[in-house]
Amino acid sequence: MNVRRTLSALAVASLLPALASAQALPDGKALLAKHVAAIGGREAMEKHTSLHMTGTFSMAAMGIEGPVHMYRAKPSMMLQQITLGSFGEMTTGFDGTTAWSINPMAGASLLSGEQAAQMKQQADFFSDFPDPAKYTTIETLGLEDFEGRKCYKVKLVRADDKSEAIQFFDAETGLAAGMVRTMENPQMGKIEITMVMSDYKDQGGVKMPGKMVQRTPQGDVVLTFTSYEWDKVDAKTFELPDAVKSMVKP
Repeated sequence: MNVRRTLSALAVASLLPALASAQALPDGKALLAKHVAAIGGREAMEKHTSLHMTGTFSMAAMGIEGPVHMYRAKPSMMLQQITLGSFGEMTTGFDGTTAWSINPMAGASLLSGEQAAQMKQQADFFSDFPDPAKYTTIETLGLEDFEGRKCYKVKLVRADDKSEAIQFFDAETGLAAGMVRTMENPQMGKIEITMVMSDYKDQGGVKMPGKMVQRTPQGDVVLTFTSYEWDKVDAKTFELPDAVKSMVKP
């Protein structure tokens, strides 16, 4: 018996499962395309001009809950209002140019740098329809469990600000199941955030998650949306509040 040949054959055989697994991984761009198709296709969103979502906010670790309103409009305008129980209302927005925040404890502030970039990305009316042209890296890293679901793990690196995120796509449905990324927090600096999306339902021809859980070092933040109203948001909704307007340089 040729021992060396036998050992080589065994070595190759041991690699076969890993090689087969690697070959079976779908292309990252194909996973993005499958998600877009699963939520209705970009053309479904193209039919709309604005969206008003209402629901509830809760943070059990701090005993806080209250209503939430999110307004979005083309091409990239957003306003989010969250009532933090007895603490008051926290409002954030982007009017297409300026990113801002009004916090019941810190007052009004203009967002800049990484925070402003993140707000701009969130305000994009088509943010749920990832465009491969906006990324320098779209790499499928593997198939693993994420929040009780088998998901493909994809590394995304944006072309504009080089920010990185790990996106998880449900292997069965193709829908985005969640994301892990580092975000800038005004009080804590950079923190890792895990976003979990579930309870997708058809809303105006677009499948949208009815529940989003944001896992943070301070505890889980749960957003549950119960109402979706399309194409009725007044453009004045996105105008800068006076407290913010006075801070913008002419």
